[in-house]
Amino acid sequence: MKLSFSKTKLGSAVLSSSCLGAVLIGLSGASASAAQFITIRSTGTLSGTIELPSFNPNFNNSITRVDTDDTGTYYRNVSNNDVPVYNSDYLQQKLRADGSVHYFVDFKGIPIVSFDGILTSPVLSGGQLTPYSYQGKLPGTTFQGVIQDEFNLTKALYTGTVIDPETGKQYQGTFEVSGYGPRYSEANGGATPTVFDFQSDIPGSPTVTSLVMNNALLVNLRIKVPIEETSVPEPGNLIGTVLVAGLAIALKKRKNFCAEE
Repeated sequence: MKLSFSKTKLGSAVLSSSCLGAVLIGLSGASASAAQFITIRSTGTLSGTIELPSFNPNFNNSITRVDTDDTGTYYRNVSNNDVPVYNSDYLQQKLRADGSVHYFVDFKGIPIVSFDGILTSPVLSGGQLTPYSYQGKLPGTTFQGVIQDEFNLTKALYTGTVIDPETGKQYQGTFEVSGYGPRYSEANGGATPTVFDFQSDIPGSPTVTSLVMNNALLVNLRIKVPIEETSVPEPGNLIGTVLVAGLAIALKKRKNFCAEE
């Protein structure tokens, strides 16, 4: 007697009619381990000597446009007083739609690396920055970033303990960190390096290639924490799971039957 099995599809489970065919069962929502992440946010301070990457010593092509007065001077408001921060010889201007004149100075952005970085934060403890290789070419890098209208910490690796201030839960390991400092337009914007510090106004020829940061403020610090989670079958897939399991048993019996023929 020959038994005929048609192809049956339940969810993502495919059953073959062949006696010797392989049975492939793939259930959406089946138990599996998958790496996910949470981001813990805080503030912090960063110290270390920052410099241009040796294999790319030129300032990059990104442009930061800073509004100035008609002399090329930028002012920051400190305690309700306008304090001059930077004066450029490369003043530009253009006419607005309302007929007024817009004065500004363009600056080149600055890619930076550090080999002696120190990071502190209320949510970090018992550890330090772990060196890595910047773009695979600069081993020993402790952090990297970009300086434009604010200081951007684009990557660092911290090995130690991180605490989630919302839940109180602690995590240990090596975590990727990023963040940024205050903008130059804020009263305390000078707490982290800006384009003014590197004198990268265009079309000038900047001569500053490195400087030292001492406890420079990071108003936003992000710590990426991997979390291992195990998913469970979704309620809608429960019936399909049971049916596929039953069909798998039936196929096993069918295989034995075929072997006896």
